[in-house]
Amino acid sequence: MEQQRGQSKNVESPVPFTGHVLAGGQSTRMGRDKALLEIGGRPLIQSAVSLLQALTERVVIIGPKENYHFLGVPVLPDVVSSRGPLSAIYTGLERSGTEVNLFLACDMPLMQGPFLKLLLERAALADAVLMRLDDGKLEPLCAVYNRSCLPAVKANFESHRFKLSDLFPELRTHYLTEADLQRLGLDRRVFTNLNTPADLEQAGELSPGQS
Repeated sequence: MEQQRGQSKNVESPVPFTGHVLAGGQSTRMGRDKALLEIGGRPLIQSAVSLLQALTERVVIIGPKENYHFLGVPVLPDVVSSRGPLSAIYTGLERSGTEVNLFLACDMPLMQGPFLKLLLERAALADAVLMRLDDGKLEPLCAVYNRSCLPAVKANFESHRFKLSDLFPELRTHYLTEADLQRLGLDRRVFTNLNTPADLEQAGELSPGQS
């Protein structure tokens, strides 16, 4: 049976953590708020929240409070000026009450719980844990950032280095591989993200293991 995000079976989290749904993007190419787009009859952001709630009771949304209050989870606006994902990670780590923090972009409709659990299982190995695909592409918006990342995040923000790729050389970073994905029965499609109406249409036709 095909599964979309939010339909995965509950999997027990290996460590206490806070789950952060990233929902503060401008959605300029989509032309409307991506977080509220529907796949499978419910908004993307609701699916992201549900996926994290299967692993922890500590789930927050980082984005504009007025847009997402209907989900019944805390919504945190950026504590610093919005400069892309680095601002959201800064906010999440600054406000978090746990050492381990998992950040998930709201526009990954094919993401699955077992991959998130794998990120958490590796959390003790480094400051940050994320996927590096075989072609070298990084997936920093579905990743673990421990609170030990916060000094480097602050330093980069204050020096106007807002690209996440500038952050990882300054951290102890552990990279997952596509071989790790394959052992879970998944492939790189779980990182499909939605930027345009065409992306939305295609995502509705795919499942994580589909070729």
